[in-house]
Amino acid sequence: MIAPLARHLFESTLFCLLMGAVASCLRGHRAAARHAIWLVGVSKFALPTALLAATGAQIAFMLPASSWISSLVAGLYAALVTVLDRVPVKFIPGDAPAVSAIFLAIWALGSIGMLLRWRARLIGSCCALRDPADEEQRALGRTRRRLGLHTSVQLRISESTSEPTLLRFFHPMIVIPEGLSNRLTAAEFEAVLLHELAHAVRRDNLIGAFVHGLLCLFWFHPLLWLAEERLIAERERACDEMVIAFGTPRETYVNGILKVCRFHLIEPVAGVSGMAGLDLNNRLDLILTCPPRRSLPYGLRTLLAGMVIAITFVPIAGGYCAQCVSNGSSTVSQKPGRQVRSPYSRGE
Repeated sequence: MIAPLARHLFESTLFCLLMGAVASCLRGHRAAARHAIWLVGVSKFALPTALLAATGAQIAFMLPASSWISSLVAGLYAALVTVLDRVPVKFIPGDAPAVSAIFLAIWALGSIGMLLRWRARLIGSCCALRDPADEEQRALGRTRRRLGLHTSVQLRISESTSEPTLLRFFHPMIVIPEGLSNRLTAAEFEAVLLHELAHAVRRDNLIGAFVHGLLCLFWFHPLLWLAEERLIAERERACDEMVIAFGTPRETYVNGILKVCRFHLIEPVAGVSGMAGLDLNNRLDLILTCPPRRSLPYGLRTLLAGMVIAITFVPIAGGYCAQCVSNGSSTVSQKPGRQVRSPYSRGE
């Protein structure tokens, strides 16, 4: 039990570190691109190699081994065995039942505690809501048309909310503090609403819930804590860039953010997109001074897409060929005296 988990965490950590390094080298490009790269890196934690290999094994039952697919994948499989045979499969000397039981108990308690805390914070963000005034509702309508958003978005007022937030995953609802619209000019208020609608367009609540769910599952992994923090920072900057791109004056937008922050800054809740975000001073400086960011070059996008395909296709190919070997129908060549095995087996 422990060895396969350690293998999965080892592979996922290496890939996430690689994606994080790539994102760090792209500071002159759009925040949305860096956010997407970090998200790809974190997503590897949700895709165990053994699961992908099992998927490939199932495909082997549906595709004939004598087809061109078998010949193509057989060569990849032989190279894969050669490479992965050099990577240690076991990271712990033994899977003693007592050690495994203690580890699983601590793991489960930590995950359950984080999930319960997250649930309580999500419920607390949806309390005591009332309908907005007509002018506030009209401001939302103007902002939606400006953004070209056809999805229905509700606007609600809350006495307990300290900053504008976007709730829900599929039917978004913007919640603003009581009296916020009275403290902002019309342009500043629309800039604040535009920021929250940008979160809705980007599906940031759903992405944030996915990432935090992985963090609750692997709560002991420090890289996931860092990755979630980077994703929150990059998503806020991506929304800032979108607000500026739709014609909002930079000074107006910054003034709106500062007035919002005078209410009270709260800790971000996963699955809820707020206005203030992290590292406020640096964020405001970027809004005021940074020129429009560049999109990723086509070559770099192609390279990143190839890496994503590789981490999914290669394990599936290995599982496919391993199943063909076990069925005795693969064309994979074996050296004399060497037994060909799946590189994703436990290695006992």
